[in-house]
Amino acid sequence: MGELNKTLHQLTLAQYLLAAVFLLGYGTALGSMFGPTSRRRALLLALLAAAGFSALTQPWEHGVLLVLCAIGGVGVFIAVAWVFSAVTASGRWAGVPRRSPARVRQPPPWRDSAALVVAKAARAARRRKRHRTT
Repeated sequence: MGELNKTLHQLTLAQYLLAAVFLLGYGTALGSMFGPTSRRRALLLALLAAAGFSALTQPWEHGVLLVLCAIGGVGVFIAVAWVFSAVTASGRWAGVPRRSPARVRQPPPWRDSAALVVAKAARAARRRKRHRTT
């Protein structure tokens, strides 16, 4: 462990940048924010950054170990987030009574008035456009 700690203290700026690119690409590849093609590209970018990070680390085995620890750390983070989500949603699973439809809030009145204002503005714009063409 002492040697790995020594390797961590000897990291260069290029290695930090490659580690950041790896973590961002790996997180993007795991998420569902983008489509399958973009996620594959993010995974390829993450793999290239991990390979570059490991190649620049002296000895390279320490670089591979650090990349594996980062993957494990992301996995632990996801597991903890899932547990927190499950705990906060446990009230819904325990049969907490739902609100009856009569108690559902109605949309605020300003939402309707805003829609009316937008509709009036659109009609006025169409009228102005008609008058300009004639």
